[in-house]
Amino acid sequence: MYRAGMSLQGLPGCARCPFPQRQGPLMRVWIALGVILAFLLLWMSLWNSSPVRQEAEGGPAIEGLTEIAQRFSDPPGEWDYEFPEDHGSHPEQFGEYWLYTGLLDDADGTSLGFKLAIYRFSLAPEPVATESPWSTREIFWAQLVLDSGQPGTPPGEERFSRGAAGLGGVEDGRIWLDDWSVKHDPDCACFSLTASTDDFSLELNLFPQTPEPIPFRGVLGLETAEPGAHGYWWPRQRVEGHVHNAGGSRQVTGEAMLEHAWGRRLPVAQGQMTLNRFWVALADGTSIRCVQLRRRSGGGIPLGDCLWLSAEGRSQQISGRDLEPSTGRSADYPLQWNLQSSEPATSLSLRTEQQRAPLDFRLPVWSGLMQAEGMRDGQSIEGWGWLELSGY
Repeated sequence: MYRAGMSLQGLPGCARCPFPQRQGPLMRVWIALGVILAFLLLWMSLWNSSPVRQEAEGGPAIEGLTEIAQRFSDPPGEWDYEFPEDHGSHPEQFGEYWLYTGLLDDADGTSLGFKLAIYRFSLAPEPVATESPWSTREIFWAQLVLDSGQPGTPPGEERFSRGAAGLGGVEDGRIWLDDWSVKHDPDCACFSLTASTDDFSLELNLFPQTPEPIPFRGVLGLETAEPGAHGYWWPRQRVEGHVHNAGGSRQVTGEAMLEHAWGRRLPVAQGQMTLNRFWVALADGTSIRCVQLRRRSGGGIPLGDCLWLSAEGRSQQISGRDLEPSTGRSADYPLQWNLQSSEPATSLSLRTEQQRAPLDFRLPVWSGLMQAEGMRDGQSIEGWGWLELSGY
């Protein structure tokens, strides 16, 4: 298992984190040698295979995918969702991710944003024909971030591991990489999330406030007969739990949302195209999810749309052209955006608290909390959100 992380200066580790010990450094390095190379080769295959890029840039067609990706078929055009089974893994698919993000508040009114994302990639469509505990056809990659909105880079960590020897996997409704895990409990229809770094640890329970998630096909706004991926978005999750750090243990409550997708063509930044993702929760119960591919230079027409979910459960698609960056950049990352829509009648300003650099992960990404405020149907509205920018 390989770890690449950051910490706030002067913040000591959590001395009593309630999680099992990790493998020693020699074991972590030994496991990492094959994992990093395989993962980077796999990521390069995603980076260089670009059906979206062809449409966005009008450039020459790129024939096929790499040898690994070509072994996999696209998922069917329509997916027959079955829960709780679809909360788990889809090992026949090339790639998959589970992403959880939320806003937490303690008894003193201090707010914290968090993100845990776990990615799974298959190296072959068929299981490995060996009984060795180290043999696997899967590799896992995960990112964990805790954002207070204060100046400076937030604490976060990135990990890579093979899906073998208990280091990472998906089984019985549980997704894990080392001691980072999310488990679905069918009895309460809730999710339990546990994760720790040297700086902090999280123990959270997520309780859905709506009966079913919102399904999607591929990238919204780029619908095709073969979308290349399926998944679902589930906002409005009530959160209860604890955050542990050098200052002690704090009980927290809040709101979260999750997203889970699988397929051969997941949205990634590629070539001159950046990937911009937004998840927004407004005080009136409205939720918004946006996925946008945009040229780094700022020209051309952005690809991808937004999905609007009202408090009553009505969903509506919003054109991606209604979402534009405004002023405010940090290391070339646009950290202020405007969403202007005539239907539903909405004008939102989306901005981050701090003009900071991206997280120093192996695959750089700007990831953190943002504020939302503006007007909806002539009434003032505000809320919170999570911003992910990559490819800059």
